[in-house]
Amino acid sequence: MNAGSPCAPDAPVLKACACLVDARDRLLVFRHPADGNMQLPKGTIEPGESPEIAVRRELLEESGIDYAGALQSLGTLDRECEAGVEGNTHRHPQLWHLFLMRAEGTLPESFPHTATGSPEEEGLVFVFRWLEAGDSIDDFALPYRQTIERVRAALLLAA
Repeated sequence: MNAGSPCAPDAPVLKACACLVDARDRLLVFRHPADGNMQLPKGTIEPGESPEIAVRRELLEESGIDYAGALQSLGTLDRECEAGVEGNTHRHPQLWHLFLMRAEGTLPESFPHTATGSPEEEGLVFVFRWLEAGDSIDDFALPYRQTIERVRAALLLAA
């Protein structure tokens, strides 16, 4: 059975989350127009797809950034996703695979991108910006706050 399939109701839905930082260790984030919350690029790992391939695909679909650089695993994060959150119709467990990515070259301070690849998000315009180390993360749901804290801890260790 595939994780997250209707035949495996207790299996977590596997997700890949892109934690892209620039040369100034700022994290790429966006406001989701459907729910109004701040998010990181993230999405479902497709059947037969590795988390490493999925995170690159999700970043491309949600931001337009085709990332070919190194991936640093930040581990996994368990999440119980409530019904009605982020377009989900039923409560279910998720397992997020988190990856730190270093931007290659310079990206704009902010930029829009029209999402592709997901029936729920196809055509939505995400406006991206950079989150500084000292910026508040109150506008993010708990799993995103936990992910941002992991990114910040990894960046401090690397400094």
